[in-house]
Amino acid sequence: AAEASTCTDCSVGYYMSRQRASACLACGAGSYASSEGSTACTDCPAGYHSSSTGASSCAACDSGYYSGSGEASCTKCSGGEYSGVNATTCQLCPVGRTSPTGASECDACDAGTYADTEGSASCTSCSAGTFLNATGQAACNECPPGRAQSSTGQSACSECEAGKYSRGGNTECSQCSAGHFQSMKGQTNCSSCAAGRIASSTGSSSCTICDTGTFAAAGSASCSKCDSGRWSNDTEGAQNCSLAPVGTYTRVGASAPLPADIGYYTDTVGASEQMPCSALNSLLTTLEKGSTSCDACVADYYFSNNEDGSASCNKCPR
Repeated sequence: AAEASTCTDCSVGYYMSRQRASACLACGAGSYASSEGSTACTDCPAGYHSSSTGASSCAACDSGYYSGSGEASCTKCSGGEYSGVNATTCQLCPVGRTSPTGASECDACDAGTYADTEGSASCTSCSAGTFLNATGQAACNECPPGRAQSSTGQSACSECEAGKYSRGGNTECSQCSAGHFQSMKGQTNCSSCAAGRIASSTGSSSCTICDTGTFAAAGSASCSKCDSGRWSNDTEGAQNCSLAPVGTYTRVGASAPLPADIGYYTDTVGASEQMPCSALNSLLTTLEKGSTSCDACVADYYFSNNEDGSASCNKCPR
């Protein structure tokens, strides 16, 4: 057979590296030949690729992808990274922003979530006791005093109800202890009940006035009955009980002293019982209630003071 008298240039995408070759060779994937008659193929530059053989040009990597030189395909950016078109590498998302794989940009974290490191693939929910009311943030804020948050991923903290308080950064508002109260919302502490008033349970928003015949010191959880020999009639709540005056006596929980009955007396303050005159002398008595001494005699007898200071009853003459 006769030899060909002329040579033909290789088409674009093909090359011939030696003379007298019988056929042109296709450029491999990741390379190209843009001119006819090429003797070699050129690697695709970084940020470009050619996925098939015989390419006359390289295609730019889409946003969210990247490549080095001579690549047959582009590589997807990992989560927490992003890129624009024809990127040679992916960039890390800044703090406060995240991305899924193959992202062209990073998204700001929603309120209630955060990303505290570069290159985060997802946002983290704020923990209980914290909140975040802005987007794209790197950290959450503690709940301020007077507020609390029991749930995660929240954009605000709840105000403490009356009867409760918070010092800040709390997941729950604390109840006022017994003997204390808080009448307002959003407070940082509780107040002691005033003397004469009590809060018998936790979480009280007000204090209760002690009944007459009882008393309470400040910050008390319960009212105490006045001891025998003492009394209280303070309708606004008593801090302590008063001693029964002479001529009177009281039992436990008295709201007023009782005058000694006729035939009885008390001669000291704080008496818990009335004393019978008969214990001194069977003929002695009193003429009225509330006596401090026995200064009268029973019928048919008359009273006299003796020279030695004692008293006696003498029978009336017939």
